[in-house]
Amino acid sequence: MGSPGFEETPCHLVVLCHGLWGVSDHFNYLENALRSTVDLKFQKMSNDATSHVVFYRTKSIEKYRTYDGIDLCGTRIADEILKEAKRLQSSKHRITRFSIIGYSLGGLVARYVIGVLEYKGFFKDIQPVNFTSFCSPHVGVLTPGNSISVKTFNWLVPQLLGKSGQQMFLKDNVFGNRHEKKTSLLKLMASSKSIFYRSLKNFQHLALYSNIRSDIRTSWWTSGISYINPFQILDDNPNVSIDEHGFMRFENGSKFELKFLDHYAPVIVDVNGPIKFTRLTQYSTATSTTAGKKVGSKLSQMIQEDLPADNGGTSVEDVTSTFFSSVNNFFARKFKWVVLLFRVCIYLPMWMTWFILNNMIQVSNSSFRVLRESSRLKYLIDFYNLCDPLPVNGHSRTMSESYATGLSKFESDLQDQGDYFLNSVFDAVTSAPASKVHQSIFNENKGASGGRISWTTTLSRLCSVPIDDIGDPNADLKQLDDKNKQNAYNYYQILHHFKLGLSKQQKEIIGSLNKLNWQKFPIYITTTNATHAAAIVRHEDPNFKQGEIVVKHYCEQVFVI
Repeated sequence: MGSPGFEETPCHLVVLCHGLWGVSDHFNYLENALRSTVDLKFQKMSNDATSHVVFYRTKSIEKYRTYDGIDLCGTRIADEILKEAKRLQSSKHRITRFSIIGYSLGGLVARYVIGVLEYKGFFKDIQPVNFTSFCSPHVGVLTPGNSISVKTFNWLVPQLLGKSGQQMFLKDNVFGNRHEKKTSLLKLMASSKSIFYRSLKNFQHLALYSNIRSDIRTSWWTSGISYINPFQILDDNPNVSIDEHGFMRFENGSKFELKFLDHYAPVIVDVNGPIKFTRLTQYSTATSTTAGKKVGSKLSQMIQEDLPADNGGTSVEDVTSTFFSSVNNFFARKFKWVVLLFRVCIYLPMWMTWFILNNMIQVSNSSFRVLRESSRLKYLIDFYNLCDPLPVNGHSRTMSESYATGLSKFESDLQDQGDYFLNSVFDAVTSAPASKVHQSIFNENKGASGGRISWTTTLSRLCSVPIDDIGDPNADLKQLDDKNKQNAYNYYQILHHFKLGLSKQQKEIIGSLNKLNWQKFPIYITTTNATHAAAIVRHEDPNFKQGEIVVKHYCEQVFVI
């Protein structure tokens, strides 16, 4: 407390937490924009408004220290915040409001931080206000699928990203080897009984921003906490895009119509605005392009360019013109081949070798840091206290009692959250939230002849359907009455194209986190492929102008002082 005779000034502490390999400078643009917004809002307030906003960028987990684990990184930052609180108190400032902004991995670390702060009683006299994540993989980054390449990727990459990689890929076990059933940290943090979840729920405003193109590792399904990714076609097929009116058109005449937020088009999609599917039962014929096919199409294009043209039936003048045109383009075509061969045969192998060796060294260094700082986590290892409210009678359980009881309660909680087609898969597909049980997630629009032309819903409702739980549609249809059977079949024709093959663990995380009152903002950045960096304007780049629109929206419409 302050000394007698000196009145403490109430303040709002805003913490900014960067992502993997990140540094505090990544928040230069965002913090400056927030400062300008705060100054402008305070000018509009009455002159007797005495509180002010303090911005704090985390410093203890920069660069490769982010490999040390979400838990250790979160503990470090929690200690930073407590030290900053003491510093502010010594300068006659009293924290009354608290916000935290996480970017990429920083969003997961931020969720851990607020759990630790809750555990330490930080929020006893402090109001949690804003929790915001930008491009944060809340569901982890384990790639859905069962192909050999996917399994290899999901095994290899976590080995190169230290303890944080294990946790992001849901490969860790917070209970060690004490129990047969594995429980990843992200799964624990998504449990409604965990201290991390309860602390997150206490924030007045929860918001997330997620790229919908060119951000594969933190794509919409994980950073938007969604069962499906209706935007995957934007990465799979470069010929498909969203125009300024919100239309995504396909070669076969199918159409996917979205709505952008007013004044922020064509960058921020409105998840609560109507979206319309027209003839999307043929969606698969337009979206079969894969990453491998994109490479193949590029190679095919280059081969076609080098093939001699068929000049049969043309005049001498045309042949002469074609000859000189071919000569003029000869070196340009060959240069493309040289560049391709250099990238594939020299640059890519060298880069991969450097990346793997460097990360092996960094992972080794990280392991030593984790071992050296493991004592900082001892008081947090008792996950019973992190999963349940602290005992009011002061009784302290033994570690063995805590682990056993904590795991039992945690598993029970996750089972209670199994809201996945208990009676029929299509019952869930064809019904809205509990408040609108008689309303389908789709509204049908019929043409003049009465035939079904299109289906309308909202992105928010669409992404709440656990479509991966649909097994055999023919078997599931038998469980429905005739009234719902045709509708269910039509909806399945649309939704089954979006199936991702999520794991049970991923679906449980999504189901639990979606019970919170999130504001979700899909962002469509097209001026650069570095959309992950552009989302917060991580550094100066003329191609990041659309990222500035994202930051502007956050400052003007979401951030609350």
